[in-house]
Amino acid sequence: MPDERSGRRTTCWMALYPLLGIALAAQLALLFLLPIGRIAWLTLIGWILFALSAGLGWVPILEFRRRGRVPKGKSYIHTTELVTSGLYAIVRHPQFLAWDFLAVAVMCITQHWSVIVAGAVTIAANHVSMIAAERDLAKKFGDAYREYAKRVPQWNLLIGLWRWARRRGTTVPR
Repeated sequence: MPDERSGRRTTCWMALYPLLGIALAAQLALLFLLPIGRIAWLTLIGWILFALSAGLGWVPILEFRRRGRVPKGKSYIHTTELVTSGLYAIVRHPQFLAWDFLAVAVMCITQHWSVIVAGAVTIAANHVSMIAAERDLAKKFGDAYREYAKRVPQWNLLIGLWRWARRRGTTVPR
């Protein structure tokens, strides 16, 4: 039965969430336990990415609540309508991008090998989870999601901003 196999596969991918959480928690704990790195410009980049990750992590919650027709009493992730506007017009997975930014931010801030190892695990688990989310969203929203995926990149913020500007008719220097 395809549905049963698909369900097992989704459960398998969901097992990565604890790994992702543990690796990120380790990074954040080490951020507070280790001294700030010695390379000042790298530390500054880290704090900028840290701030960006906060925005990319929280804005989608508001977007889903406002535009995703979330049933009353349900989590924001239980949208019944595909959200393709706002931040979702730039990248399809801003929260996954936020996790990556947070992992890289902590690596840049601490500049410690243990944080880099935990960050690599975080990013790898995050990307595998994003691939699983893609499959689930294509199944849930069908052709509408596949068309959306052709227009908007998964997580590449720069390409997403470029495409968004071009769709809006904004003059972008070539």
